[in-house]
Amino acid sequence: MKAKLLTHKQQGAATLFTALVLLISITLVLLLTSKTVLVETQITADNYRTSQAAAAASAAMDQAVAYFNAGGLDQHNNTTPATLTADGLVDYIGPGNNFYNGALNVTAASEPSATSCSMPATTAFPLALTSGAQTTYAQFYFNNTDDNACDCQSTLTENVDGDTDGDCLGTAGTNMTRALVTAKGWSDDCTAVRTITQCVGTFDIFDAGSGPQQPFISRAGVGVFGNAKIINRYNNSSIWSGGADAVHGASYGTYLRPSGTESADYTTAQLDSSCEASPCNDASNPGPNDQLVSNRNAGNGIDVITNDPTLAGKTSSTAAANMTSTANNQFFDMFFAHTKAEIKNAANDAGQMLSGTSPVGLTGLIWEEGNLALHNGDVVGSPTNPAILIVNGDLDLTGGPIYGVIYVTGQLTITGNPVVKGSIVAENSALPPNGAGTLTLVYKPWSSDGNQAPPFSPGTGAVIAGSWKDW
Repeated sequence: MKAKLLTHKQQGAATLFTALVLLISITLVLLLTSKTVLVETQITADNYRTSQAAAAASAAMDQAVAYFNAGGLDQHNNTTPATLTADGLVDYIGPGNNFYNGALNVTAASEPSATSCSMPATTAFPLALTSGAQTTYAQFYFNNTDDNACDCQSTLTENVDGDTDGDCLGTAGTNMTRALVTAKGWSDDCTAVRTITQCVGTFDIFDAGSGPQQPFISRAGVGVFGNAKIINRYNNSSIWSGGADAVHGASYGTYLRPSGTESADYTTAQLDSSCEASPCNDASNPGPNDQLVSNRNAGNGIDVITNDPTLAGKTSSTAAANMTSTANNQFFDMFFAHTKAEIKNAANDAGQMLSGTSPVGLTGLIWEEGNLALHNGDVVGSPTNPAILIVNGDLDLTGGPIYGVIYVTGQLTITGNPVVKGSIVAENSALPPNGAGTLTLVYKPWSSDGNQAPPFSPGTGAVIAGSWKDW
């Protein structure tokens, strides 16, 4: 009997099994590929939104630094924001408050969120950045509270801030020249948030932070000086020149603090008074609190130094090619902590690099390119916020008052009845200062002498290197 062959019943099984395995494999590959595409799409979207948030935060930080550099932390009145008057309060102090108002109080309710992607009306500084159909959001705020991340530590022997820890921010006054800046940015759907913090402060214009130590300094001699009146109650020097002293008017005189007294014996108003002889008859300008030291008849006293070869031998140059050179500008380098080019750029960054424009009404660092005339009633600087006026040209000084330091590279001519409270420095070695006017020059040092709440000088704002943090 023959056996039956059953192999024909198994034909196609292997093929079917192979096809099934391939189908399952392809399905798995497709699912995996789809998942990968979805993940990559999500990652790309996340990266894009993160970059949006980072760009928005960076824009807010740039805005904050620009605002600070323009005038410090206090440029508006918090009660009436449209009033451009300092009121002793920080302008932007955190979200959740009215414009320029409130206490530092950062809350989520005052910021955009994924469920409410818009900037609340109460945000301290809203910044909407629109590109095409997309809008991102940002804000910044300042913090100058004691012992924050941007506080400094100078020395524990100084009690400049009222809490004996010798730092910059404290209780003796509100420091408007140093702060921690926080900038936050959101993506267009508010799902991504980036935060940047950075410290802002000021840099010293003058060497060691102190300005000229004499009321009048000239690299050349002192020309015909008219009936100038020079008063210095802070130290014992009135005039320092590299050349000879010329003939002066009958009423010319220099005055120092009375012998046997210290500057600490007087109030600031008494030290800065322009009244040199009784009766002063002005409660706001108390005096005289001084004694005559030099005049035309008696000659120069101990307060006048002339023909100093060290001063006369210093180099100076107004050539553009030498603006970055300290070797060619040794005289300028005696007073300033930076080169002429750096000082000019700092003034330009503050919008105070002028050419043919009067500096009247300005404070802080001012660079005047070209000749300048200041007339009676032209006020530059203020008693509380003096100016550093650098004239890269000739200066015809006929009025004022001028508060601060005047530095002239060209010819200084004094006519009329100008009033200066600060210092005058003349660089030109070939053209000594001269004039027939009646100059009233009252020395006032630039240094804040440890003042914990110094005024902000436009042009001196800067970012503290190494303070950038982002997350």
